[in-house]
Formats: sequence, structure tokens, C-alpha cells
Amino acid sequence: MDKRKLCIQKRSSLSNSKRFEKEKAITNCVLPFLKGKIGTYIPIRNEVDVYAKFRDEFDLYIPKMLDDTTIAFYSDREEKSKGPFSTIEPIGMHEVKNLDVILVPVVGFFGTYRMGYGKGYYDRYLSKSSALKIGVAFDVQEMEFDVKPTDVKLDMIITESRILR
Repeated sequence: MDKRKLCIQKRSSLSNSKRFEKEKAITNCVLPFLKGKIGTYIPIRNEVDVYAKFRDEFDLYIPKMLDDTTIAFYSDREEKSKGPFSTIEPIGMHEVKNLDVILVPVVGFFGTYRMGYGKGYYDRYLSKSSALKIGVAFDVQEMEFDVKPTDVKLDMIITESRILR
């Protein structure tokens, strides 16, 4: 089986009660690192949901796909619509630059490298950002894979049991 599909399957196999317990542990570990302008995502396909926990506590900025290769972040307070790949995106009137922290969705991880869905949107954005880059994932998503030269090393990956740096 393809490694991405396997990681998604493992992530999706968590029961709702286990997922809730693990997400609570992850958000508790993430909290001390949050400051300033925080980029995050609205979860799809059983990704770790940090959005629900932090949307009322912080000013969040959510990615929007601008074209086939580019994302930009916009205020979570903006009106939203359905985007490509079943994402929910801000309509996007005022792009926000210079984020302080970015919480990054993860399909799989190996060390502090993340495997995404394979289109490279986040890698292109993160390679130009000076923000603290934090991947959030469940332990079951850890999988060895070949790191490509275009893969951006994250500052840390936080799971329910550890912080990898």
C-alpha cells in the first residue's frame, strides 16, 4: 500500500474517544508555543484538530489555495467557502504575511520531516517563512520515508506522547 494511504488509514482508524483524548494531549503540548500571528488549518480527512481548540482563544490565519502551486494565509474571521480537495478556506481579502507560528497538518512524519498530500503547497510556503513551524500528528502516523530536497524540515512535530525537535 502507498505510504500516504497507509498513514491516512492509520489516522482514520482511531476511535472518536481515542482521537479526542489524543487531540487534547497534543493541544496541551502546542499551547506554550503559541504567540502572535498563528497560521493553522481547518482539518480534513481526520487530521489532528487543533483548530476547534484554538479558534476562540487566538487570532488564527487559515490557508487558501491561490493556484496550483501556491497558498497564502488569511484571517479566520473572514467568510469561508469550500475550496479544492474538500478544504474550507477564507474568501481571502487581506493576505497576512509574517506569521509567528504555523501549525502544519501532517499525513506522515519521519523525524521532523512531514509527508503531506504530495502537491508541495506547504513546502513551498514554509521554505520562505521564518515562522516557528510545528507539525501536529498522532503517533500512529510515524513512518520512514525518503526525504526529498524540496521537503522542509519542521522545527518540531508534536504528537500525543512527545515533541520531536
